Amino acid sequence: MPRIVNGRRVITDEPTLAPIAARNGSPVYWQQIRTLVLDGGEVTYGCAHCDYTNPNPASVRPHLNRHRKDKKTKAANGNDSVAQVLAQLAKLDEIAKDRDRWKQRAQKAERDLRAIRRAIGGGGDA
Repeated sequence: MPRIVNGRRVITDEPTLAPIAARNGSPVYWQQIRTLVLDGGEVTYGCAHCDYTNPNPASVRPHLNRHRKDKKTKAANGNDSVAQVLAQLAKLDEIAKDRDRWKQRAQKAERDLRAIRRAIGGGGDA
């Protein structure tokens, strides 16, 4: 079934040539902005993801933001109850306490190793 835009049949649907060129001079094509040639020779630009069209390709670019996947991560996924968030915070506190205990053990082991090296004549400054 032929695609219809603005009441006219689409003759060609191609990627849109960008106003910039690649570093090597070759043309760059916007794959998500489609150049649509309609019967009668009219040219319009469309979104590759939906039926949005505009005679100006610069108007299609901001429209593409509607199709982006949300990259922002929400704290505690936004659906957690207060009790669930408090439980996660308590778990985080336990992890931090455990980390601090291991850090103290590592620092004590480093001091003991330094003392042993000094005792056997190894200097202990390493």
